[in-house]
Amino acid sequence: MEESMTEDEGAVRHPSMPPPLPEAEDGTGAAPTHPEEFEFSLPDAPSHDAGAPLPEPVAPVDPVVRRGARLVAAGMVVLVLVSVGVGVGWLLRSGTGSDLDHSATGLTVVVGEAPVTDPGDEPVVAIAEAVTPSVVLVIVPELGQGSGIALDGEGHVVTNAHVLIDEAATAEELAAIEVRVVLPSGRQIAATVIGADIRRDVAVLALQEAAPELAPATFAPSDEVRVGQLAVAVGSPFGLTQTVTSGIVSAIGRVVPSFGCNLGRGQSVDCAGVATIQTDAPINPGNSGGPLVDRSGRIIGMNTSIRTNNSFDVSNAGVGFALPSDTVIIVAERLLAGEPVGTAWLGIVGVSTTDGRPGARIEAVEPGSPADVAGLETGDLIVTSDGRPLVAMDALRADIQLRLPGMTVELQFERDGVLRTTEVELGSWDDFVG
Repeated sequence: MEESMTEDEGAVRHPSMPPPLPEAEDGTGAAPTHPEEFEFSLPDAPSHDAGAPLPEPVAPVDPVVRRGARLVAAGMVVLVLVSVGVGVGWLLRSGTGSDLDHSATGLTVVVGEAPVTDPGDEPVVAIAEAVTPSVVLVIVPELGQGSGIALDGEGHVVTNAHVLIDEAATAEELAAIEVRVVLPSGRQIAATVIGADIRRDVAVLALQEAAPELAPATFAPSDEVRVGQLAVAVGSPFGLTQTVTSGIVSAIGRVVPSFGCNLGRGQSVDCAGVATIQTDAPINPGNSGGPLVDRSGRIIGMNTSIRTNNSFDVSNAGVGFALPSDTVIIVAERLLAGEPVGTAWLGIVGVSTTDGRPGARIEAVEPGSPADVAGLETGDLIVTSDGRPLVAMDALRADIQLRLPGMTVELQFERDGVLRTTEVELGSWDDFVG
């Protein structure tokens, strides 16, 4: 069930870790936040020894009301990126739009049966053996470290955007970023950045040498994920490659601030939040971009952020968040094809109900918008999205944020006490704002 976190529930962070470079003085850097549910903070990203304390992160800020304010109280909700030497960046991508074609991009994503056959009494052992050949360490010498997942047999790796960038950059600047990838065998090779989407925190790399030892990962459909199922995280926390931890899926549809919020863009679309998979599998700095895996060895999500007790603590507190696999694949395909990723647009103004009922109440519908075309009206109460219950308006926003323009979504809504269903083809926010 979609549900957002509040400050009373603890602190949430995107863990990150410094690159293995000589120790530098600690620094601080401002990090705007998601407005209501979260204090959104990132550790600054100066290079320093991996064994040294992380730089003191600064206060998260409300991107509209409290930009620049410093967090001073412990115990507030803080979201921290889980790369080493974390940074934040803007949506940058090379190429222009074209129809998505797997044969043209070289991306062949495997969805379905996994390589694990008989886990016996040690399922995590079998999972680790199946998945670790698909997981790499990603090093950006000037920024930090994270993890990555092999998308295909053509040398494409998916990771978090925040592993690679910490400020706005042009497509040319993206291509010029120095990236090194450490394969499961220990071999280190160079890679280039194909594209990055900061709204969903997804980026794609292209290896510059053949890597036959790197096995393409297998992805599970997101609608198969269930609360309580086994969840295994694989990655390079604190630079420790091929680290495996386990737990369960503790919630699905958990709304956390989008990566774009950290850049202080001040646009509500960037701070709408995204719906994530919550897990208690230990996730720490350096896990960013690594996989969260099911019992069958299939990728169910890409680890992105963790909850911590306060803005000065980047250690794991038993609550981590992963971007659903469907979103990872969709965005990666668009980036590989050179297509605009964009932000999906429904075209309503909505609020959560005040009477305790779950759902999103429509207060206004933009004329000619996708919602208008689909027949939604002011006063309608949207209760599900593709069959998933919506507890509040922020859950609907987060659900739409995971999608791309042109995708369709089935919304169930209540009007005059009668449940109705409509299918909406989502538009483009960028086209709407001109």
